[in-house]
Amino acid sequence: MVNAADPDAAYAEALDLAGAHQSSYGREAAGVMAAAVAEAMRPGATADSVVGACLRLAKDGTRAAIEAVCETASGLGHWEGSFEALRAAVRPYDTVADTYRDQGLGARRPSRVHSIEELPLALAFLVIAKGDYRDTVLGGVNYGRDADSIASMGGAIAGALGGLSSVPAEWVEQVGTASRTDLVAPGRAIAEVARRLHTADVTRRRAHEAAFAELDA
Repeated sequence: MVNAADPDAAYAEALDLAGAHQSSYGREAAGVMAAAVAEAMRPGATADSVVGACLRLAKDGTRAAIEAVCETASGLGHWEGSFEALRAAVRPYDTVADTYRDQGLGARRPSRVHSIEELPLALAFLVIAKGDYRDTVLGGVNYGRDADSIASMGGAIAGALGGLSSVPAEWVEQVGTASRTDLVAPGRAIAEVARRLHTADVTRRRAHEAAFAELDA
């Protein structure tokens, strides 16, 4: 949100932030996820432009996995019945076995040829749903495996793409009540931080422009 409509800046800052607790393709996914949300917030953005921004910035196995999975997703009409084809597309890049709870020694180890499963799948459901929030989230929820991560990542991108009106109000109310969590206040707090940082960035940029103009006079 701080880098809304600037996926390059979102990618770079997310890599810095994620370095404290992620490495290799886990860190790369954090950068690409941030870029996806930033692009989704750009006026006129689409599901295709989000995937395009991700492919432009992603590296190595993360890029290859996104490309393969989203290409498969583009030929599917609905999330129902899509899971087998999507799993087949991501399988070559995923270090977590089909028997999800039985992870081998190679699971999640640093690699330039692998990718986490969650981000490509989140983007895939976004593509299948053509950016629709409800179907993006339902696809992720019903896929299984790390379903909560897939659904929340897909929902974040779809919500940024469609705006507040795209998120079903009854979901916010029912999930918030059931989990005893205020789902609205954190978003408002983050939005306020984004506004403050944007104002500071604009002020700094204007000062630089004025100084450069004076030097160039």
